[in-house]
Amino acid sequence: MDFDTPQAFVRLRPQSAADSYNPQSQAADWTQPTNDLDIEEASLSSSSSQRTPNGNREQTTSTAYLTVADPDADIRLGDRIRTKPDDGRLWEVTGFPSSDINPFTGWQPTLEVSLTEWKG
Repeated sequence: MDFDTPQAFVRLRPQSAADSYNPQSQAADWTQPTNDLDIEEASLSSSSSQRTPNGNREQTTSTAYLTVADPDADIRLGDRIRTKPDDGRLWEVTGFPSSDINPFTGWQPTLEVSLTEWKG
C-alpha cells in the first residue's frame, strides 16, 4: 500500500451507558462526547453504493474499506469514522477490522476496516 499521499481520518467511539431496556447491560451512548482518535496514515477505497427507493423513504447505502498503515490502530466494530477535515460523510465500522499476519515472519502490513454509510 502506497501511503505517499495519505488521508487523515478521525475514529469516533461512543461512551457506554446503561441500556434503557436492560439496566444491567451497557449500550453505546452517542448523545455524549465521543472518545476520538486521529488516524493520520490511511486510505479510503469506495466499494459500492446502492439506492433503495420505496413509497415512504429513499435510502442510499455505501460501502468502503479503510486501510490504515498502523496494524495496531484502536478501531473496532461499532466505531464511526469521518474524514479530517470533516467533509460531511460519516462511516460506521460494520465488519471486524483485520490485521493479516505473515505466518513466517510475523509482519503485519496494515489494518483493513469495513465501513458502511447510510443516507436517507
